[in-house]
Amino acid sequence: MKFIPFVFSFLFLAQSQFHDSAPKEALFSLSTTDPEATCDVDVVTIPFKRAGRLLIIEAQVDSLRGNFIFDTGAPYLILNRTYFRDYKKRKSANAKGITGASNLIDLVRVESLKLKNISYANLDADLINLGEIENVRGIKVLGLLGLNLFKGFEMEIDVRNNVLKLYKTDKDGNCIKAPPTFKCEITQSIGVFDNTVFTDCYIAGKKLRFGFDTGAETNALNSRVNKKVLETISITGRRSLSGVGEGNVEILFGRLNDFQISNNTILGMQTLITNLDGISDVYGTQIDGMLGFDFLAKGVVRINCKKNYLKLCLFDKFSSE
Repeated sequence: MKFIPFVFSFLFLAQSQFHDSAPKEALFSLSTTDPEATCDVDVVTIPFKRAGRLLIIEAQVDSLRGNFIFDTGAPYLILNRTYFRDYKKRKSANAKGITGASNLIDLVRVESLKLKNISYANLDADLINLGEIENVRGIKVLGLLGLNLFKGFEMEIDVRNNVLKLYKTDKDGNCIKAPPTFKCEITQSIGVFDNTVFTDCYIAGKKLRFGFDTGAETNALNSRVNKKVLETISITGRRSLSGVGEGNVEILFGRLNDFQISNNTILGMQTLITNLDGISDVYGTQIDGMLGFDFLAKGVVRINCKKNYLKLCLFDKFSSE
């Protein structure tokens, strides 16, 4: 069975001008197949709950119902070992994250996943420890809902109104029922690699490859990018943090002053800056940064993985100066 890389969620707790965090860990996913969704309506509207900047959705795996993180930074369904430890392990592996922490991953099979009008049958899931998320956020988290659960839909993510709308699509990515027409100032091409969305953005005129991660509570930038890129960032703090396990990582916090996407400049987004080479190695592709909640907070985001586009309909107008 092929090992597929995934990255699971950033945790950030807002304090003063920046956030404490358990940094994003690079792991390996054992799941390899995309599940087929059954849905009896053309549009599914799902409310978010919020835990900090995490987007929480209620769903049910087999007989257990509860909180799941909507996390496009995870390729697949990820389950919390605490609540699913008795499931038969089909395969296991150890992998190290960017902090050097070792993480045990098991592959299990669940009979069903139900999410509002959407259901999946007999799907694979990775089993990992999500206790640190629960400890930091003070909520029970059953798992992460990863990207491959949503590729059959056009996603409309609205964090201002705390709602996710899923438009069912045909094999070519056309919405069965067209979304409401409203102006989206930004339209950007994307690529999907190993069930992760990537798109090219620019800082200081340099093209950078960003992943799109709804499970990240802030943006991230690789500290090894071109020096001219780093010079555009206003540093607001620094900290040495422990990751999941015994590893630690040095990070900086700052503000993006020259971020461009589809010839539009978006000012003032917060970011952390740390070495993401470990994540790049696991993915097998260069990753210069991740777009998280600070990007989502700029407007309604639409993602269509079949047509390979991202649209951003800005809540406010931003200067291009």
